[in-house]
Amino acid sequence: MRRYSDKPVPMQIIREILEAGTWAPSAKNGQQWRFTVLTGSPKRELTALFRKELEDLSKRIGMTQMGSSFNSCRVMEEGPVLIMVWNSNENKYLEESSLQSVAAAIQNMLLKAYGEGLGSLWVCDVYYAAEAIAKHFHKNWGLAATVAIGWPAETPEPKPRRTVDEVTEFVGQ
Repeated sequence: MRRYSDKPVPMQIIREILEAGTWAPSAKNGQQWRFTVLTGSPKRELTALFRKELEDLSKRIGMTQMGSSFNSCRVMEEGPVLIMVWNSNENKYLEESSLQSVAAAIQNMLLKAYGEGLGSLWVCDVYYAAEAIAKHFHKNWGLAATVAIGWPAETPEPKPRRTVDEVTEFVGQ
């Protein structure tokens, strides 16, 4: 979802979305996910920081290297709620599977948001500014992603999906 209405999202629904995330499976039951929910002026401060970081980076590496980052920033600015998703990575020996655990939590959150009629977007372009964002929040955790959430401004056409036969190899049948 890349376009949101102005309708506010009740914080109780956001709490339910976060709870769905906490029910995700995690490596060694580490539950490595951590969340920071932003609305209003704190959200605007974060998106202003992100936009500035993108602009500074684009001057150094060129706009052609920036991918969809500025569009992701626009979506983050437009969405009424941002959830910063962190990887606490408390068990260093589980580093690779720790990020998978956090990703499972994000997937649960997106499914719950969809079930509530909300639109959401999993934004990884925040990696362009991960260090500045972590510093802004005084976190020593790894920034995994941001999730923008809001009521859809339009009903998007579903993207075509590959069939099971296109993506699966059956062995031993």
